[in-house]
Amino acid sequence: MRHHLDRYDEVSSGPSAHGIDDEDLRAIASFLLTSAEGRWRRLARSLPHLWRRGGREHRRLTGMLLANLPEDVLGDDRWTVFTSLLQSDVGLSPVADAAEELRRAADGPSDAWLEAMAAQSTLWTRYAAVIVMTGEPSKASEASVGLVERAEGATPMFDRLRERWMERHLDSQRG
Repeated sequence: MRHHLDRYDEVSSGPSAHGIDDEDLRAIASFLLTSAEGRWRRLARSLPHLWRRGGREHRRLTGMLLANLPEDVLGDDRWTVFTSLLQSDVGLSPVADAAEELRRAADGPSDAWLEAMAAQSTLWTRYAAVIVMTGEPSKASEASVGLVERAEGATPMFDRLRERWMERHLDSQRG
């Protein structure tokens, strides 16, 4: 059964539910967080279901909610909860989108945490590198830079992102 947002454009003469911009997603996240005050645990339990919906908007909204829910409600560190959502290859874009939202709300994970993540597999090394690259290059530790350098690029997009991030990192070191 498809979700009602997937059928929105079929049953109304209004705009399509696809392609919701970030400003509207932030308004939706704000509404959900405000409406769920005092019942945040229920909202936190819905995050894996929302992530599995698979759309860009679903995953971006998951990142926004995850970034703003209290960690005691999440039951663990928000970065650990985030990685629990990445049980299969979801592509780099959704990981980058959600990680950017998490970085807006909190510091990035520790180098030890990123190294432990990267030790899992080549795919997890790539995910860890994407998480590092969502941060400010000038604030990256040497361990994080090394992680980005050694991550195997599976796609031209990843290689371009890494190249641009490394250039910005080197520029910040010079300046």
